[in-house]
Amino acid sequence: MKIRKQKQRLVGSEAPAVKLTMLNGEEKIIGMMAEKVQVMITLPFSDSLSDTLAEIIKKHQDKALIYTISPNTLLNVMDEAQSSIDFYNFTFKYGVNIDESLCHKAVFIVNKDGEILYREVIDDAKDDFDVNSLDKALDEAIKFKKKGHTHEEWMSV
Repeated sequence: MKIRKQKQRLVGSEAPAVKLTMLNGEEKIIGMMAEKVQVMITLPFSDSLSDTLAEIIKKHQDKALIYTISPNTLLNVMDEAQSSIDFYNFTFKYGVNIDESLCHKAVFIVNKDGEILYREVIDDAKDDFDVNSLDKALDEAIKFKKKGHTHEEWMSV
């Protein structure tokens, strides 16, 4: 088997588009420009979704597209239309794949323009995300308003 080198996706870089099959059978392309902020959470085991992470998902799910991606169906699936076990291609493209059956615990927040705003990759699967930083970053991403040219700036040209 040939080992391919994964590309690390860093804050400020463009998020790669990935096609996923959700648990409800629907196919979605995620990671590119979208009408809402996107959050992609990779979880290595069926029991990796902590109560604190679930609370953050519930808090923001109406204002962001939040996806959980795992090699196995999560014990506490939040929404089958937003959850997938089609993990390999996604985790490889985002640089968090371990092998054909395992991935790192990671979260990526992608703005409406398809840029990665926040990234957290956990080395030890027993550890949890920095939920305070994640919650704050997600809240800021959702509230962000892109500034255009004001009338005054345009008139001074």
